[in-house]
Order: sequence, then structure tokens, then C-alpha cells
Amino acid sequence: MNVKRTMAILIGILVILSLIVIFRQTTEKERPSLIEQAGFEKLIPDNLKKENIVKLELYAGAKPDQKVVIEKDGDKWRVASHFNSPAKKETVEEYLDKIVKLRGEFRAEVATDDALADYNLKDDQAFYVNVYTSKEGEPAVKLLVGKSPDFKLTFLRKAGERKIYDGGVNLRSEAGVYGDDIEKTPSPDKWLDKDIVRIEKDKITKLAYIMPDKKFTFEKHEKEVPVEEGEAKQESEQTSSAEGSAETESEGETKPKTKKVYEWVLVEGGVGDKFKDSGLQNLLGKFNPLIATSIVDPSKKADWGLETPEFKLTISREGESDVIIEGGRPDTSKGGYVRVATNQEDIVYELSKYMFEQIFPKGQDLFDLPSLNLDKDKIKKVEISQPEGKVVLTKENNDWRVIEPAVDLPIQVTTLNTLASALASWKASDYADNWAPVGEFNKTVVFTMDDNTTMHTIKIADFSKSIDGRYAMLDDNPLYLAVGKIDVNKILLKPRDVYTLKILSLETDKVTSLELDWGSEKEVIKKGEGGWILAKAGNEVKLDENNVKDLLNTLDGLQGSDVRPDLNSGSYTPVLSFTIHLTDTEPIQFTIGKDKNENIVSTVPRYMGIVELAQEKWNNLYDLINKSKEPKVEPQPEPSQETEGESQEGTPSGGAEQPDNAQQATTPSTSETTPQTDNAQQATTSPTSEGVGQADSPEQTTVPSEEESNSNNSETSSSQNSSSPTKVGNNAN
Repeated sequence: MNVKRTMAILIGILVILSLIVIFRQTTEKERPSLIEQAGFEKLIPDNLKKENIVKLELYAGAKPDQKVVIEKDGDKWRVASHFNSPAKKETVEEYLDKIVKLRGEFRAEVATDDALADYNLKDDQAFYVNVYTSKEGEPAVKLLVGKSPDFKLTFLRKAGERKIYDGGVNLRSEAGVYGDDIEKTPSPDKWLDKDIVRIEKDKITKLAYIMPDKKFTFEKHEKEVPVEEGEAKQESEQTSSAEGSAETESEGETKPKTKKVYEWVLVEGGVGDKFKDSGLQNLLGKFNPLIATSIVDPSKKADWGLETPEFKLTISREGESDVIIEGGRPDTSKGGYVRVATNQEDIVYELSKYMFEQIFPKGQDLFDLPSLNLDKDKIKKVEISQPEGKVVLTKENNDWRVIEPAVDLPIQVTTLNTLASALASWKASDYADNWAPVGEFNKTVVFTMDDNTTMHTIKIADFSKSIDGRYAMLDDNPLYLAVGKIDVNKILLKPRDVYTLKILSLETDKVTSLELDWGSEKEVIKKGEGGWILAKAGNEVKLDENNVKDLLNTLDGLQGSDVRPDLNSGSYTPVLSFTIHLTDTEPIQFTIGKDKNENIVSTVPRYMGIVELAQEKWNNLYDLINKSKEPKVEPQPEPSQETEGESQEGTPSGGAEQPDNAQQATTPSTSETTPQTDNAQQATTSPTSEGVGQADSPEQTTVPSEEESNSNNSETSSSQNSSSPTKVGNNAN
């Protein structure tokens, strides 16, 4: 009886639970989803599945012709718009997942296209995401992505509609386009598969390098080595336990325990027999993975140095075929390009300078190269010989002196101290085999220590073909080395490097006047009570202060381009002499002229040395001088109604009638002006490119009479006073 009652109760409970489950299922079917409750709408058709998508177009509406096009190729993806390069499958499919799951929260519906501008959703503002299920025809989905006020909110709409949604996910930034610039276009780099190779370090058995100036090969060899005592005892105990005491070796028959290990061996090339194992281990780890910066056009191999590649690396792998990487480096100061020659697909990868030199390493990364480690303070003399000129330096009382070339100019103390430091710690960055075409060693640096017996010689040859530097040799060592460009520049000083070439250093606000002596005429730009004025031939003209400031600022810090030890103050033709007056110091004087080869040269104030001035700097200075002498343009007063009426009544069409006094001031009679014009022309004949700065002979120059000079007021001669002799140099206009 009790059993029957218990069973009845259990059955009743089961029926009740079943009814509860059925009720809940019915209720849940009728209840809207959270997405529906929140007002989200599906923006993607239900029948659009990720596996059906075969093409993706991304572009900015402002630049619709600059698209990134990604297409499916079997089970892979390709960036069709970028040389049909392979795309990163994971990156593409993650993006497609975001598209097919896209839901939008309705925000607004605008009446006109112009109203879409507030959301950056006009056709020429938005970012387009076009999704295709067929490579031809119209897209299955066309989304326009607009403004994203914050990371949680991104406005978007469907093409052809004005309903605006918050899509939640920002498909524009997910495509690698950031910021608010609507003209910013997507880059293919986001999508490219830049993995060049993936080779596990332990699987590599050989590295064989061929480079423009060297060859070397490393191999992994197997060898037997003795087992250490502790390790051998442990192994013996394990063996005894396994085999039993009855099978132990008899006394006197114990053989030394050994084990097999692998070691890397330099089998070809290199510097000596030893190498840096840490450097080799670092190199072996660079291929898992080796990642490019970008992918470039494979049809332009000549541009990438890959038509006849000078860099080649063969990687042998355990149980697999070799991998051959070819490299090109058209400019050693920049990165390089590689392709995997053993791949079926022809892809050219771009590498940064750093990464290229990681897989095609410098010699210093793998070998100990010759170097110096000296006390820089004990270097007493340095001689630098090269086609550009010789430099000889000596140290006296801890101060450097320039013996050759001997020029009366201040020396570059910091440059000479840097030279001494660079020589004392000189080291090579790379090396070259003895068959390499390193060029002629025609640049030499010889330096002597203070014991007068220790001497070192560094010889410099042509530019390296592997690194950004030059080939070199140290002392009597026959090994060809290579030194980085920065280190070469520190020690291979030219005559112009050891002297300060600054011509002027001015406190421009203290300048009171600037005298210009052209040989045939003199002019003074001076500061007056009302501003700057030009004084010439007894007349004065007001000048524009800004133009004068531009001239003074250019004079301040005027720099020469080279020293001229072959010249002195009497061995060139002067063109223009400056005398600059300042409020609290003596006048500054210097002269610009021209040597026999048409080069512009200049003296340096308070020194006897001559420097060369670059033609473009002289042209600029000359133009500023002329500009500074242009009369100041005074603002014209507003004419009164009475004046306007008189002008309209008495002035013919084509120009306003000048007042009588102005006409007399600006239009002297022919008899007064003609002699002055002729004489002034003869007195200020401009120097030409054939004879710069040479005034007419005294017989040709006619000095105006006092009466003629007085007949011209300042306004009459203002246009003449603002003119200067013809520009100096072959490039003068």
C-alpha cells in the first residue's frame, strides 16, 4: 500500500513538472528577444552567410576610385587591388563575422540627403562597405559608415535609405581607417598576409649566405661528448634497475659514457674559425616568423634589386626541402626587398632597414672584428689625406690646432674632439672577402699617440655594398672591413669641416645703419626717427621696416660653404662691401666678391680668412637687398566728395589728374632730367656676369654738376635710388 502511494505521488510530481516546462516554453516563444526589446534591427539579410561572401570592397566616398578590394580564391583570400597579394585569412574572416552579425539601433530618419551631413553619412562623406556574394554584379549589402562620436557609438545607414542607426561596431576603424578625415582612404596593409616564412629554430640544419661582398655557411653537426659524472651515475642506476644486478658489467670493463649532441660549425667563410654563438642563435630565431613591412609590385624586380639578386640565403631544414630567400637592396641607407625563390607564388616583400640587416646580418653580429680601444686624450697628431683636401691637426696644451690648411678662422673645437673620440674607439661594423670589389683605398687617416712612436692608420675605400658605410683597412691587417657612414663622417674630415664658416652673427635690434659699397656707387640703409630710410646721392627715401628686417635676419648667421686657403683679400674681385653699424660695438665690415672661376667668396669680419658662399645664398641675399630698398608704400587718404567731383570733371578716362605740385615734383622738364639720367647711368653701370663689380673707367664716368644734382628732389630720384647693380654669378637673373 505504501509503495503504491509513493509511486502515485512521484507520477503526480512528474506530470506537474512536465506541465511547467511546457508552459515556460510556450511563454518564451511569445516573449521578444533582448535585441527586439532594445529596438535593434537586422541590417544584414537573414540569408547572407559568411561562407557565401566572395568579395569585399572598402573605400571612402570622397575618393571612390581608391578602393581596397578583397576577393576569395578557393579557401584563401587575396587583396585583388594590391597586386592580387595574399590576404590574412583570419583578419578577413573576423571582419566578415562583424558584418553578418551586424545589428543597428534606430536613431533617426532624415528627410533630405543634406541632413545626412551631420552624421558624415552623405554619399561623398561616408565610408563604404560593399559585400558581394558574386564577383560580378551588384553588392548583396551596401553599408555606409559615418561619424563615430565615441567608441560606443557609430552612425551608419544602408545605401539608398535615410534611416540612421548606431551599428555598435565601427566598420571604418576595423578596416584600419582612423580619425575624422573623410578623405582618408583604406590601406591594403591591414589585410595583407606579410608572413614571409615560418621556420622553427630547432628544425634548421644549415644557413648558407651569399652577399655582395662575402660568403659564409653555418652547419649543425652531430658529435659525441662524455657524460658528466653525476649524469653518468644516474644513467647507470637506471640501467641497473632495469636490467637487474645479474647483468651488471664486470670489473675493469666499464666504458666511458658518452652522449650525442649538436653544435653549429662555421664551414665556409667568416673571420677566423670562431664566431659569436649568441649572434648565431639570435639569427636562427628570426625566421619564426619572418614578417614583412609590406608587399610591393612583383613586376618591378629591377627597382627592388631582385632582377639579379646580390643577397641569397639558403635555409636547410630537417626532413624538409630547402628554403631560398633572395634579397635586393638598391639603397643601403634604407630597407630592402626579399622574395622566397622556392615558393610557387611570386611575391616581393618589403623589409625595414633593421629587419633586412637582421636576416642578412652585419659581420659584427657574428664575428669579432678588429677595433681600437685607446685613450683619446693621448692622441697627439692627426693627418687626413683625401682628394677633397688634406687636414693636419696637432694638440698643444690639450688644445687642437689646425696646421693644414692654415686659415685665419675659428676652429670647430667640438668636431675635433669628436674626431679624437672616434679614432680612439674605432671599430668595424662589417667585413668583406678578399675577392670583393672594394675600390681604391685613396682616403687615409694617420694618427700618432703622445709617445711619438705608436701610430695607427685607417684606410678608406669605396661605399660598401652590404651596409650604409665604406670599406676600410686598419693598420697592416689585410682583412677588408666596412665602417658605418656616421663613423666615417666623424673621422674623414674635409678642410671645411675643421673651421667655423659663419660669416656674421648679429644682434639685429642693435643695428643702426648698413653701408653698401658697390664700387661704382654707395648706399646707406639707416634707422631714422620715423623708421628705416635709404640715403643715396644726397636723397632719402622711406623704407618698409619688414623688408629691412628680412635682410638683417638673413645677414645674421650667414654661412659659408667652404674655406678658401688659396685666396686672400687681394686675390679676388670685390663686388659689394658691407659696413654694419651697431649701438654698442665697433662697425662690422666684410666684402663679397668673385674668384677667377666665377665662385662667390666672402671675407669674415675680424679674421683674414676667406670662405666660399653658395650661389643660391648670394642670390637670395642680393634679392633681399633690392627688396629692402624699395620705397615704403604710404596709405592713400580717402578722397573727399569735392575732390572726386573735380577729378571726374577734369580727368580723361584712363587715370586721375595729378595735382600741380605733384606733377612738378615727379615730372621735371626734359632739359633738367636728361643729363642726370645719362650721367647716373654711366656712373652706376651694373656689373655683369663677365665683369662683376667693375665700375666704368674714369674717362667713361660723368659726374653730375652741382646744379643738376640740386634740381632733383628726393621723390624724383626714388626709383633710381632703389635700384642696384646687376646680380652676381652665373645664375643671376
